[in-house]
This record gives sequence, structure tokens and C-alpha cells, in this order.
Amino acid sequence: MPEISWFLGIKNMSNRITHVYIQGGRKLTLRFLDGYEGNLDFSEMEFEGIAAPLADESYFQRMRVEGSSIAWPNEYDICPDVLRLWCERGRVLPDAETHAALAHP
Repeated sequence: MPEISWFLGIKNMSNRITHVYIQGGRKLTLRFLDGYEGNLDFSEMEFEGIAAPLADESYFQRMRVEGSSIAWPNEYDICPDVLRLWCERGRVLPDAETHAALAHP
């Protein structure tokens, strides 16, 4: 489960989320400030800790754009830089791969 949202700040302001569209289940289309749109499928993600409620599909779909990213009612959010990286790679990446990619862009 991504823990990175707790310690990373936004590195690129164009990575701000402006719209999120639920495509069904845990599939999302995200639109970023610079107009880029990407698709993510969170179906295979393991939700633990504060993110555990997101395992319930109806709860997952309660996400909203908040500030510069997406967030859920329990205040769990994912850093927009992480979301952009995942969209550009075409999938939700494991923690280690996400950390490595953001540390060495």
C-alpha cells in the first residue's frame, strides 16, 4: 500500500489533479492541470491501514478532488506526483518502484 503520500510534497505543480472520473469499479481517469489525462486501475492494489476502507468498492468510489489530489472521506490521499507517475507508467506501481522513480526522475 502506498505510504508515500505522507511525506512527499508536490514537486511539479502541473501534476495537480483537476478532475477525476470513475470508469467503474476501481478504474479512474485523472485529468491534471496541464491537460494530461491518464487511466489507473486500482483493482489489484492491497488496501491496508488507513486505506483499508478503500477495499470496499462503494467506499473507493467516494473519492473526490481535494486540494491538488484525490482524497477519500477518511482523509486518505495519494500524492499527485505519484498519481502522475503511475498514469505515465500505465499502472499502479509497487512502493519500491515508485520511491525509486521519484528519487531519480
